[in-house]
Amino acid sequence: MKKTAIIIAVLIYCVVPFVSFACDRDAVRNVQTMMKDMGSWQVKGGKINFVWGSDWDQANSHQRLGLIRTFADSDACLTGSAREIKFYRNGKLVGEASPTKGIKLFEK
Repeated sequence: MKKTAIIIAVLIYCVVPFVSFACDRDAVRNVQTMMKDMGSWQVKGGKINFVWGSDWDQANSHQRLGLIRTFADSDACLTGSAREIKFYRNGKLVGEASPTKGIKLFEK
């Protein structure tokens, strides 16, 4: 499972540059489908809470930032604008994406 998660993370990270420049909704839907294996999310009041699964623990800081950016970019593509997103692991806030504050990764 961990090896698969890292492969998925690398694939997602490689797809993001292409998705970012031209909002390809089909590609973005594929990215979000892959991310369902890595965590779950809920939308409340226009804001998103994303809870990472154990795959988060295997990623390094660079990969984690890429995953946060990937999800935020894909969400913005599908919804037409950036939204406030909080990322959690084991009940702890590990990152956030904001249309006004940008993308942040909170290290341990």
